[in-house]
Amino acid sequence: MAPEGERNSGVAHRWPTGVTSPWREGFANAYRQPMHLNPRMPRASVKSIASLVIAAAIMGLVCSLPPASGAENREVAPASSSGLNAVERAQEIPPSAVLATTWSGPSGPAAVVGDDQNDLYIGTGSLVIPSRGWQGDSGGRQRAASCVDCSWKITRYCPKADFAAGKCRLIRLGCPTGTMRVRVWLQRPGESWTFVGVTCQGASRPHTVAEVGEVVRGRAVALLPALRAAVQPANGALLGIPAVFRTGQPAAGIRGANLSVLDLAVRLDSRVRWRWSYGDDSAEWSAAPGGPWPDTSVSHRYTRAGMVIAQVRAVWRGRYMVDGLGPFVVPGPALTQDAAIPILVQPARSHLVG
Repeated sequence: MAPEGERNSGVAHRWPTGVTSPWREGFANAYRQPMHLNPRMPRASVKSIASLVIAAAIMGLVCSLPPASGAENREVAPASSSGLNAVERAQEIPPSAVLATTWSGPSGPAAVVGDDQNDLYIGTGSLVIPSRGWQGDSGGRQRAASCVDCSWKITRYCPKADFAAGKCRLIRLGCPTGTMRVRVWLQRPGESWTFVGVTCQGASRPHTVAEVGEVVRGRAVALLPALRAAVQPANGALLGIPAVFRTGQPAAGIRGANLSVLDLAVRLDSRVRWRWSYGDDSAEWSAAPGGPWPDTSVSHRYTRAGMVIAQVRAVWRGRYMVDGLGPFVVPGPALTQDAAIPILVQPARSHLVG
C-alpha cells in the first residue's frame, strides 16, 4: 500500500533503479510522514503543490556531461565531509579492488597496480578494454591493446578533488549496477598522456593482452587434436615401394574455437605443420596431414633394408581475438606434439604364380 502522503496527493513517483540522491531521500522521507491538508484548501492548490515538489525532485536527476576543459561549472553539487555525495559513494569500487596489490600472473608479476587516489589502476603494456560500456572512438580500444610499450591508467570519472570543488555534475548514469564510470588514458614512450575514452569499471581489475595470452596458451594445449601417426603397409615397408604416412589430424588445424578467458570472449585459430623424419637421414616439412592409401601426399621410398624409426612432430602456432580486439599471437614457443613409428623395411621378393 502506498504511504499516506501518496494516497492524499494522488502522485505516484518512480525513480530509476539503483539511483540514490539527496533529492530522492528527502522526497521519500517527506512522503513517509502523514500529510495533513487543510480541508478548506482548494483541490487546485493541492495539485499545484504536488507538481512543484515533483518538479524540484526531477531537477535533481538531470544528467549531463562534465563541462569542457577550462570551462566553469556553475552547478555546484553539495559535497559531504569525505568529498563524495551519495551517488559517488554508491559508484565507488570496493576497497578490496581499489587498494589492490601487484598481481602475480602465470609468467611473473604483471604491471597492474591499484591506487586509492584518482588513478584506480595504473600499468604498462597492452591493455584490454572490454567493449561493454565503452564510450569512445572505435579505434581507441585497439590502440590501447596494440601498444606494447605504452603506460596506461584508469582514473575516476570525477576526481575527488574536483567533486569537492563543485566541478562535477551530481548524477551520471549509463553503467551497469556494480560498476562505475571511469576514464582511460594512454601514454606512449616519450609522449604526454592521451585521453582514450570512457568505460565502466567493476570490482575486478583490468587485464593486459599478455595475461589473456598466457591463459589462452594453456587452453590451446587442451584443444590440440591427438597425433595418431600411422604407416601403410602396417606390417612393414618394402624397398622401392612408397610407404604412405598419416597423422590423423585435420589439415585446417583449429578454426574459430570460442573460449571464455578472464570473463572475456576469445576466438582462437591455430595452424599446424608437420616435420617428418623417416629414419634414414631424410626429412621434410609438410602442410598436409597425410592419409590412408591412395592418398600419397605424405609418402617415402626406402632404399635400404632394416629397422628404422620414423618420427613426426606437429608444430602449432596460434592467433586469437579478444572481445573484438586483435588478432594477437599466442605467446611463447610453438606448441608441439611428437610421435614415432617403428618400421621394418624388407626387400621385395618375386613369386612366380601360375
